[in-house]
Amino acid sequence: MTATIQLAAVRKHFGATVAVDGIDWSADTGVIGVLGPNGAGKTTLLRMLATVLAPDDGSVRLFGLDPGRPKERLAIRRQLGFLPQHAGLYRNFSAFDLVDYVAVLKEISDRARRRVEVRRVLVAVGLEAEMHRRIRTLSGGMQRRVALAAALLGEPRLIVLDEPAAGLDPDQRLRLRHVLSDVGSRATVVMSTHQSDEVVALCRQVVVIERGRRLFDGTPAALTAVADGRVWVDDHPHPDALRSWVTGDGTVRSIGSPPPGAQIVSPTIDDGYLLLTNEIGAHA
Repeated sequence: MTATIQLAAVRKHFGATVAVDGIDWSADTGVIGVLGPNGAGKTTLLRMLATVLAPDDGSVRLFGLDPGRPKERLAIRRQLGFLPQHAGLYRNFSAFDLVDYVAVLKEISDRARRRVEVRRVLVAVGLEAEMHRRIRTLSGGMQRRVALAAALLGEPRLIVLDEPAAGLDPDQRLRLRHVLSDVGSRATVVMSTHQSDEVVALCRQVVVIERGRRLFDGTPAALTAVADGRVWVDDHPHPDALRSWVTGDGTVRSIGSPPPGAQIVSPTIDDGYLLLTNEIGAHA
């Protein structure tokens, strides 16, 4: 069976800046997290998956179809939901009318069925009480959830989310986890995030990108294991540590090459990510 996403030697540049540099990658059903520092190429990669950008080189296939061909691109978009980093909502629309408008664009032409679907996705993101308020009166987190509701319309097979948890409070993030874990049981969900706890809670697969290149593709547990034996605590920072910081209990936690006799502790996914991007990424 054809994987939902198949990328081969994909490259994208903007002038002299290479945003995506020869990425090979495939993915199928489940929630996949994309991690990387600012400017690593995450948004460019996601926009190519959403068929907003075309690669300069290489091959992108979604559901086995080529988004470079207009008819196949249309077929892809009928099965695609996209939450961009900046959604650009119509501020004078109500949340309901905005999502209803997107539903029309997504070819849900039957009015009764469309209204049921619009209500379904707004309830799913926790906006049942605010659905008839104008966008301009909603908080930033609520506006983000309106855009997420629009991305969920029609139960797409591929959902691309650029920083979906941005601006959400802890309760809203838990609701987001519930929604995405449910959707990810039957669709491919690709989300970029700076919040590693979301990756641990939600994702079966995590991809780390640095300078437009794929440094890692595996499970959250495997990314955490990158730092096995490389994290220690002490009462002072070590001069050769890659990173050191004082924790809430007053001890100093360091990552890197531990000195002899160091008190080794269990790593977190953040530790693995920092080692990967600062050691491997520096030589990529």
